Amino acid sequence: MNKRARCPQCLRPPVACLCHTVTPIDNRTEIVILQHPSEVKHAKGTAKIAELSLRRCQVIVGENFNQNVEFQALFNEPSRQVMLLYPQDNAISPEDVNTQVLNNLTIIVLDGSWKKAYKMYCLNPVLQQLPCIGIDVTNQSNYRIRKSSRSDSLSTVEACFELLTQLEGKQRSFEPLLKSFDAMVQFQIDSMPDHVKSRYS
Repeated sequence: MNKRARCPQCLRPPVACLCHTVTPIDNRTEIVILQHPSEVKHAKGTAKIAELSLRRCQVIVGENFNQNVEFQALFNEPSRQVMLLYPQDNAISPEDVNTQVLNNLTIIVLDGSWKKAYKMYCLNPVLQQLPCIGIDVTNQSNYRIRKSSRSDSLSTVEACFELLTQLEGKQRSFEPLLKSFDAMVQFQIDSMPDHVKSRYS
């Protein structure tokens, strides 16, 4: 049996390809997304939008990264500061980050449900030792097609938008992330049967 055809870039079926919605963005802050394996080909996943859009963005797939060469390489540059986007009580606010360090700043984003993200956090002691950065959620999530246990949840690409906007102060530069995300959400809704689609209108 032949495998289902997929776009080589966004990994979606041709009819659902989102590459035409993607706009390249020149971000200063490096984003590294640690993606749970269950998210790789998830039809409602959004990490791929960030990866395709942001010039400085890397996705590393796995759950336990203690032996992962790509992950370990993040800590080989003494001049590079690595932080974790995570909602800790003592998390640093983006406005408290010196903009002069953005070119040498890497922020790790966990891509998965809250349960899976927490498991990734627990399985990787290095993550627990990193300083955390938090974001002020200024916009209500448009992630209508996927449920979450938390009211303040954002998709991965929405979190990247909020983070980079608050760090770099150029909201218009990062708005293409949301446009691509909204297009993906609308496609998923349009593909639903009418009796299901009405729930999201």
